[in-house]
Formats: sequence, structure tokens, C-alpha cells
Amino acid sequence: MTVPLRLSIAERELPSGLTLLAVHNPGVQTFACAVSLDIRAGDEPAEQAGLAHLVGECLDEGSKHYDSLELAAAAESIGAMLDGNQRGGLVMSPATSQKPALALLHELVLRPEFPGREVRRVQAEILTELKADDDDPRTVAARRFRKEVYGDHPLGRPPHGTAKIVSKLRPKDLRDYHDTWFRPAGGYVAAAGPDDPEQMLDRLEKAFRDFRGKPPKHTAAPDVDLGPAGRDAHLPMPREQVHVFLGHLGIRRTHPDFYVLSVMDHVLGTGPGFTSRVSRKLRDEQGLCYAVSAGMTASAGEEPGTFTAYIGTSPEHRQKAIDGFLEEIRRIRSEPPTAAELQDVKDYLTGSFVFGLERNSNLAAFAIRARRFGLGFDFLQRYPDIVRSITAEQVRETAERHLHPDRLVVVSAGAS
Repeated sequence: MTVPLRLSIAERELPSGLTLLAVHNPGVQTFACAVSLDIRAGDEPAEQAGLAHLVGECLDEGSKHYDSLELAAAAESIGAMLDGNQRGGLVMSPATSQKPALALLHELVLRPEFPGREVRRVQAEILTELKADDDDPRTVAARRFRKEVYGDHPLGRPPHGTAKIVSKLRPKDLRDYHDTWFRPAGGYVAAAGPDDPEQMLDRLEKAFRDFRGKPPKHTAAPDVDLGPAGRDAHLPMPREQVHVFLGHLGIRRTHPDFYVLSVMDHVLGTGPGFTSRVSRKLRDEQGLCYAVSAGMTASAGEEPGTFTAYIGTSPEHRQKAIDGFLEEIRRIRSEPPTAAELQDVKDYLTGSFVFGLERNSNLAAFAIRARRFGLGFDFLQRYPDIVRSITAEQVRETAERHLHPDRLVVVSAGAS
């Protein structure tokens, strides 16, 4: 029987609209703090796709008080690790170094300078990665799949941009984006460590009390729907294999069917090892591939994710693989999982979820997710009972509502 995980989490909202969260993790000698601001996919102009990613990659390339080498040396001197991203950043350090670690995180997220030489170097690295992506059929197919599913929605754009766009971005573009969107309102700073949560909140408030600015004005993302039936595209590339994606629009993380769909995912295509149906059918029985998966909940976020099935196979088996996916999708819509399948998934989900919370950085990320998606800080105590209460018929009914085999987008790239 799984023992419920109980976390002591304290919360404080500053006048700026920034929410502070502190997770008590007794007995550890480490500390982590994450900043996650209210920055959305649609905040990046379509004509500057990839700008947000470049901003995140350049946050540690020089700040008001440090150049890139000095910032790295300052972190190393206290045993800390700093990392920036397009919504903020993360610091991990020994628990005894919390104060200087928070000062460095503040510098990283709020005081970047985006020096021209360093920005150009990071740009060059990203351009090299984009060129490699253009030669990778799996990435090519995945990007086209997202474009087909999302259309004009910001999530349909390449998240790292295109070589043509990224090469034209300048340090001023990064500074303007940072000034516009790195604002406190609606954002979170979450820390986890051994100290009393109220003491951690005091420390966070002292570190970030000068973070001010008007709330960002977001543009609403366009609506997106399932789209027309019959979309099937192949992108020929000189490869031996073909990489196939099929699926359609999914759900947001806040959808009430999320947990039932999580169970469905594990039965259908994301179970551990090779226990899922598509793994048994397409890999073990038919020998079509080494890599195969299908699921909906992993991509669910503030915007709808996707139901995505993937397989890498030989070109002569492309249609056989697609037909195999269709058969299993239709089957789970019409037949409930067996008692053994359902129990195996429940045991796995209720037994493994705590392993994702072993590190302070994961605890801080959980506190942000719990607050952002309205899960409640007691979610970890409730989660096992939520999963155990799900019935086989609920899985079938939910699959019938959310899986649409007649509206699938199919995209492949590789050998013809």
C-alpha cells in the first residue's frame, strides 16, 4: 500500500502580483529555487519565432554585475548550478548557500544584459542545432505534425524558430522582449529546502521585493479545433526508416478527464517497458519497430496538448503501422481494459509518482504546477485515491469522447 506523501508548503503573494512558494524538505542539505513567470506561447511575435527560446538561452551570458564567465565562477564558488529558460530560471545549491544562490538567480532572471558577442555565439549554436534538426526525419515529421494539428495557433510554430528568423534576431530584440514580458504579476518563485517554510518565504521576499512592473498584456491565442479529416502527408528524405506521427488536438491540464486519460494512455501506449497495447501489438507481435508510443496527457498544459502516436519503422510497413494504431485506438474506445491491465496501470501510477519528487528542484516545480493548475497542495495525498477510483468503463467512455480515429492527422518523414 502506498503511503501518502505529505508536504508542508507555505505561500505568500507580494503586492507586485508575484507569488512565493516554499516547500519544506526536512533532512536534506540542499536547496533549489525556480522562477516561472506568466509568459505564454502567444507572447512571441510570429515573425520572431524562436526569440523566447533565444532569450532563455542567453540569460546566463552576462548581467548587470557579471559577465558570463564571472557569473559561472560566482555560481561555482558556492557550489551552485544556474540555468535560465524562457519563463525564468533555476538555481540549485547547498542549503548553506541559499542567500548568495538567490542573489545569483535574481541577477540571472531580472538583470541580463544580452551582450552582442555572447548573443551571436549562442545564435550560432542554435543555428547549428536547427540545421541538424532539418536533417533529422523524426524532428521534421514532428514539426510538421504540430503545424497540421495547431494551424495558426502559436504552438504550431517551431519552438526554436527557423534559421532564417533566428539569424536576424539582434540583442535589442532580446532586451525588448525581456523588458516587456519578464514581469512579476502572475509569476511564481518557488523554493524547496530544509528550512522552515516561513523562513524561506522571508528570504524569497527579501530577494525579489524589488521585482516590479505592470502586469503583462497578453494577446489571446486563437481557438483551435480537430480540423478536417483525411490529412496525410509524407515528407521524403534519404533515410532507411520512416518516422510516423499520427494524432489530433488534445486537452488542457485542467480538464476533468485528465486522470482517466492518464490511465488510458498507459494502457494504450505509454506503459512502462513494453507493457502497453501498441508496444505489444506493433513491436512484440508484428516486429514493426523498436520505438512506439501513444498518449495524450504528457503534453497537456495551459494550452491544449496533442494526442500523439509515434512509430519508427521501415517504409514498406508505414501503412501497416498506421492501421495497427487505428485498430488499437478503435478497440480502446469500444472495449474496456481488462482487470489485469487496469490493476497493473494503477499499481504503476500510484507506486511511481513519488520518484519524480526526490529532488528539491522537482518539489519546487510541483509547487508551481499545483498553484498554476489549481491542483491544491494536498494533491499528492489525494492522487493515489483518484487513480484507484477509476473504473475500466470510465477509461472506455473517456477514450470514446477524446480519441477521434476519423479525424487523425498523419505525418511521416524519411524513406518513401
